[in-house]
Amino acid sequence: MKEVKYTDENGDNITISVIGFFRVPELEKEFIMYSFMDDDDSNDEGLVLLGEVLRDGDNMQIVGIESSEKEMVVAYYNEISEQIGGESDE
Repeated sequence: MKEVKYTDENGDNITISVIGFFRVPELEKEFIMYSFMDDDDSNDEGLVLLGEVLRDGDNMQIVGIESSEKEMVVAYYNEISEQIGGESDE
């Protein structure tokens, strides 16, 4: 997994790890799955986040998922998660 580190607006160090990308053909859009961890060693839980990927040549932007599309995107994520042995996000 590719990791990206940055400091948020509170001064906390954050690490984002790209898990993978997937497409939702019905929406004709690409989405990203990534994990979110802080640098607090006592916190052993992270988050898996989803976002829409917008590409412009070599540049990539990650934006939120439109509320009208959230149900379908989460369904695709759940299917992928189950195929790799994870738990669904209901």
